[in-house]
Amino acid sequence: MDSVAKFDPADPLPLQLPIRRGWRQLAEFKFEIALLILMLATFVIVHFQHVILVRTIVIRPGTSLYTPRYFGDEANGGTSTVRVDPRRSLHWRCDLRPVYSFPYCAYDLELDTRTPRRGYDLSRLETLKIDLDYAGPTDSLRVYLKNYDPRYSKPAIPDTLKFNKVEVTAQPGHNLIELKMSDFGVAEWWVTEKKIKPALSHVELDNVTRLQIQTGSLAPPGTYFFRINRIELSTRLVSQATWYGAILALWAGLIWLYLLYRLVKLRKDLEQRRLAQAAAMRLAQYAEESARHDYLTKLFNRAGIIDLYHAMAMDRRGDSGYAVILLDVDHFKRVNDRFGHSAGDQVLAMVADILTSNTRSGDIVGRWGGEEFLLVCGIADVEGALSIANKLRASIEAHDFPMIGRITASLGVYCGLGKMDALEQLVSYADAALYVAKEQGRNRVVLYQPFMREAA
Repeated sequence: MDSVAKFDPADPLPLQLPIRRGWRQLAEFKFEIALLILMLATFVIVHFQHVILVRTIVIRPGTSLYTPRYFGDEANGGTSTVRVDPRRSLHWRCDLRPVYSFPYCAYDLELDTRTPRRGYDLSRLETLKIDLDYAGPTDSLRVYLKNYDPRYSKPAIPDTLKFNKVEVTAQPGHNLIELKMSDFGVAEWWVTEKKIKPALSHVELDNVTRLQIQTGSLAPPGTYFFRINRIELSTRLVSQATWYGAILALWAGLIWLYLLYRLVKLRKDLEQRRLAQAAAMRLAQYAEESARHDYLTKLFNRAGIIDLYHAMAMDRRGDSGYAVILLDVDHFKRVNDRFGHSAGDQVLAMVADILTSNTRSGDIVGRWGGEEFLLVCGIADVEGALSIANKLRASIEAHDFPMIGRITASLGVYCGLGKMDALEQLVSYADAALYVAKEQGRNRVVLYQPFMREAA
C-alpha cells in the first residue's frame, strides 16, 4: 500500500518556503522600491515643508515671552499718556494731546529683558499676524520690529535699535493684520537722526528685541484703545531656496549613483546594454512628447503651444486674419479654497474638454498656466473671433461641474492680419483685454484696443 504524504502543522518548512520566495521577488525590485520610498519622502518634505521648516512664536495675554513698556511723547515735549489695566495684559488706552506737533504713544513688547542684546532671528520672517481690537479717531497705526546690531545699537539706548516700520490700516473694531518681511522699511527719521550709512539703512530682522505698536503717523488728538488678542511670528528655519537646493542635490547624487551602477552592470552583458539603450531611447522620446503637454488637462503646455505657433507662423501665406484668445477661469481660487485642489483640478480638466470640443483641428489650444488657457486660430474677420470666444464663454457658463455647480470665464481677444508677431507680444495684448474683462465684472469677452495696454 502506497504511503501518502501528509501536512504536519509542526513542520515550519512549508510555511517558510512561500515567505522566502516572496522576499526574493521583492529583492528583484529593490531599486524600484527604494525609488518609490524616496519619491514619497520627497513629496512629504516638499508638501509639508511649512510644518517642518516654519517656527511660530505666539504672543498672547498671559505669556512670559515679553515684558511690556509703554510711553507717550514726553521725550519730545508732549503730554500724551498711556494708561494700562494691570488686570488685563496687552490692553491699553492712549490719550493724545496736541502739545507736541506730532503726538504719539507707543506700546513696546521687550522680547527678552534678561539679555537685551539677544532677540529673535526673524531674518526669514514669513508672516507677522496681529489679532487686534482697536478704537480711535483715525484708521492707521504703526508696527515696528526693532533690531539690535552692535554696529549701530547701544544696549541702554532704545532709540539706537533699528526701527523697521510698516504703517497699516486698522478699522475700529476687530482687526486681523497680516504682514510679510517685504512690507517693512526702515524709518527715514531714524536713518537721518542716527546718521546711518547707506550700507546699514536696509531692513534687518536678524536680532529683533522689541515689537512695538504705535499710533499712526498723523494721528489726531483724542483717545485710542488697543487690545492685542494674539501675535504670531512665523519664520523659516532655512530658506526655501536652500531647502529645494538640498533636495535637488540629493536627487542629483542619487541619479549619478544610479547611472554608475547601471554602467557597471551593463558592461557585463552586451545584449542587456542594447536592450537598455533601446528602452532609454523610448523613454527619451516619451519624455520629449510629455514635455509639450500638460499632465492635468492633456492639452499642450506653454512649450508645446510655442512650438506649434512657430510652425503656424512660418506656414502662413497672404494677409489672412488670425486671433489670439486668452481665457481665465473666474474666481478659481475660491473653488480651490472651498472645494479643495482636487475639485479645482477637475474643473480645469473639464474646461479643457470644453475648449477641445468647441475648436477646430487646426487651432492651437493649450494651457498657458494656472487657470489660463490660450487659443490661436485663423479667422475671416473680427466678428468671427468674437463669435468663437463668446461660444466658449457660453459653453463654460452652461456646463454643470460636479460638486461645484456653475462657473464662468473671462476672455481677452486680440485679432491680427498677415504676418504673426512674437507670441509673447500677442498674448500680452490678449492679456490686457482680459484684464479689462475682469475689471468690467468678469464672465465676458473683450476685444483688445490699443489703449488697454497702458490701462493694464
